[in-house]
Amino acid sequence: MGLFKTTGIIIKQINYDEADKILTILTKDHGKIQALAKGARKTNNRFLASTQLFCYSNFIFYQGKSMNYINQAELRESFYNLRKNLKDFTYASYIIELINAATQEQQKEEKYFFLLIHTLKHMTYTKEIDLDIITLAFQVKLMALSGYAPHLDDCVVCGNSIQYNMKISSELGGVICPQCFQQDSYAMGINKDAKEVLSFILHKPLSNLNQLVKKDSIIRQLNKIMYNYVSKYMERSFHTLNFLNIIDNNILNNKGNKNKGDEKNG
Repeated sequence: MGLFKTTGIIIKQINYDEADKILTILTKDHGKIQALAKGARKTNNRFLASTQLFCYSNFIFYQGKSMNYINQAELRESFYNLRKNLKDFTYASYIIELINAATQEQQKEEKYFFLLIHTLKHMTYTKEIDLDIITLAFQVKLMALSGYAPHLDDCVVCGNSIQYNMKISSELGGVICPQCFQQDSYAMGINKDAKEVLSFILHKPLSNLNQLVKKDSIIRQLNKIMYNYVSKYMERSFHTLNFLNIIDNNILNNKGNKNKGDEKNG
């Protein structure tokens, strides 16, 4: 038992008793931990501002016999804008649901921590990069950190070079050539441009995403591919994914209706 301090990002919260919260926090120095924040749901509580979902804070924990307790918390970054808009909130919720599934408790995993903090910063402040691109990049990089980066250089089955006619297989872990299509009947088609976008994201930092020439159809295709890919290697489905798909479909339908209206007016 005793005190320990670190910085961390709140990736899950559960209401407990009348006014407490049990928080899941991805920390820089101690990996993922759970801690009880006493009275954090009260409007005048000292923990209220620093214990919201997505908050990045300095923490001092008291290690009890069966649970960690938050002794002090100082807010560093609230990422408040991610909670103001339903679309932003849903994208960010999907991100933290993924990071929660990918990490183990009390295992120091700095690379996951920095991937999450950089992703949340880009989602909040980098307005020239759309959320669907940032989400795509996060999924690709999370899979790479977990040891499941999609194999893109050649056919993952036979090793043959592929230029045009190809598919990507979540089951096999990469692109496959026409001679190997029968190895996975559920593999999804991917063209050369989409593969190059995926490769760019895999090897470049998030700060370079603004260099991508955005094609909506390619980004939608790749996000669909990565949703399946992540679910396969995480061996689970994600609650926010269905809602995210509804939002994306509504956005797509609204764009389609607007284009039809523009054509009619023209």
